[in-house]
Amino acid sequence: LGAHPDKSGWFHCTRIHTIVDGLLVIFEDNPMKLLISTFFTLLLIGFAGGSYSQVEEKPEAIDVFHKFLSAFSNSDVDSIVNLFSEDAIFWGTGSRNLVEDTDGIRLYFSGLSERPPGQRIASPQNFSIIELSNVSVLVSGMWKVVPKGQNSGTSLRVSMALSLRDGIWKIVQFHNSGMPS
Repeated sequence: LGAHPDKSGWFHCTRIHTIVDGLLVIFEDNPMKLLISTFFTLLLIGFAGGSYSQVEEKPEAIDVFHKFLSAFSNSDVDSIVNLFSEDAIFWGTGSRNLVEDTDGIRLYFSGLSERPPGQRIASPQNFSIIELSNVSVLVSGMWKVVPKGQNSGTSLRVSMALSLRDGIWKIVQFHNSGMPS
C-alpha cells in the first residue's frame, strides 16, 4: 500500500495555496502574496493535520477490504454480510435503491451462492485508506473481478466507510460502481 501521489504534502500545500489565493483575490504582482498565502497555509495545515492521515497502522481495517474480496471470490454470502454493520447503507453496482440493512445486503449478494467458489476471482487493483479517527476510516479505490480461466475481467470502483464497533471493524457505508468505458 503506497501513498497516493495526490496525497503528498506538496499537493495539499499547493491546493491550499490555490484556495487561499482565490479566496483572498491576491494578484501575482502583490509582494505580500507569498507571505499571506504561506501563513494561511500553515494555519490550515495545523487545523487539518490531526483530522485524517494515510493509514498504515490500521491493518485490521485494511483487512476488511481483503476479506470482502476473498468472500466474494469464494461465493460466501454469509461472510460478506458479516462484514457490514446492522445499520450500514449500501449502493451496489446494480442497486436501484439505497439498501439500508443487512437483509437488503444479503438479498443483493444472494446470487453469489448460486455459483461455485473460485468461479470468479476478486482482487484489489489500487486503493487508498484515510483515517478519520481512531474508530473510523475511509477506503476508496478499485478492484477487479476475473472469471476463472480468463485473463481479463471487470474493473470496479469502491468507496467504503469503516467503523470500529465493539472492537470489530465493520463496513458502515459502501458504494460500488463499474468503471466507465
